[in-house]
Amino acid sequence: MMDLAYVCEWEKWPKSTHCPSVPLACAWSCRNLIAFTTDLRSDDQDLTRVIHILDTEHPWDLHSVASEHTEAITCLEWDQSGSRLLSADADGQIKCWSMADHLANSWESSVGSLVEGDPIVALSWLHNGVKLALHVEKSGASSFGEKFSRVKFSPSLTLFGGKPMEGWIAVTVSGLVTVSLLKPSGQQRWIKNCLCGGLWRRVPLSYP
Repeated sequence: MMDLAYVCEWEKWPKSTHCPSVPLACAWSCRNLIAFTTDLRSDDQDLTRVIHILDTEHPWDLHSVASEHTEAITCLEWDQSGSRLLSADADGQIKCWSMADHLANSWESSVGSLVEGDPIVALSWLHNGVKLALHVEKSGASSFGEKFSRVKFSPSLTLFGGKPMEGWIAVTVSGLVTVSLLKPSGQQRWIKNCLCGGLWRRVPLSYP
């Protein structure tokens, strides 16, 4: 038997102004934040690509962001901390969203990348080397330290001294692979590789 905990009722939009994104993108973070997309149609039939952020502990408090993506959002991806979100679309644009003032109801995008006209089909953050392992045999333990332990894991890329480098990797429908790197100074750069006929072709580093 399962008991109903709560029911959320959101304001209903007229069917003429609201439609689901195709394809629908959705991602769940380690902070129990869920991001998903929908499209809003204006009276002039213009579409606004909207990203919604929902806290599963307060699902009635839905926060929505006008993404400014011009084409359908194809991918959403949270980082390992659950505080930053990547969104990518069918025009090759990638945006990095972060919490403003550490508030889950305030999001801003200050960096991103673009592969114009080439839809993004896969997206992932570079791994920071932090990984927790669950000990199944101790899943009933009361101490968090007994249930989990840190596992040695190499970061995807490292700076001098072994510090993990932040960034993301994306794959387009044509086989183009791009890696965007976020430098500690706040600068950003990316490198592109093309998978053509099973062979990698390297393209020089470019700066936005």
